[in-house]
Amino acid sequence: MSNARLSSLQLARSSRSGGFTLIEILAAFLVFALSFAVIMQIMSTSMRNTRVAGDLTQAALYAQSKMEMLGIDAPVEEGSENGEFDDKYRWEMQTELYNIEDERGLDPELIPVDLYKVALQVYWRKGNHEESADFTTLYAQDRNYQTRAFGR
Repeated sequence: MSNARLSSLQLARSSRSGGFTLIEILAAFLVFALSFAVIMQIMSTSMRNTRVAGDLTQAALYAQSKMEMLGIDAPVEEGSENGEFDDKYRWEMQTELYNIEDERGLDPELIPVDLYKVALQVYWRKGNHEESADFTTLYAQDRNYQTRAFGR
């Protein structure tokens, strides 16, 4: 093989391996663009979930504080109440006497405790609609609580 032909072959190989073709660059850019779009979607969903979790956590904290105040300044009684925690959150609470069925035939009047079912709903605005969270608990109160605590 002649030296001229050998150098043209080496020149052709070296020019082909010296860079990327336009198709390779476009393919790499397409992979990058798709990966970036997927990452942005994941981040957007994560931020939305963080906001929802924050709202639910705040609602749970308000509900916990409201339920912990049961029976502190007044005895628990059957009925409904409502109010606001702040500009964003409001609440509605229903309290009813709760009776437990006793298969042993025990007279409920012999037990000096009344059991109340307390259902608390916390509402907040989110955009154009209202979200809510429901919380339910049972509250036991001494039947003589009113006399002992409030002198009534």
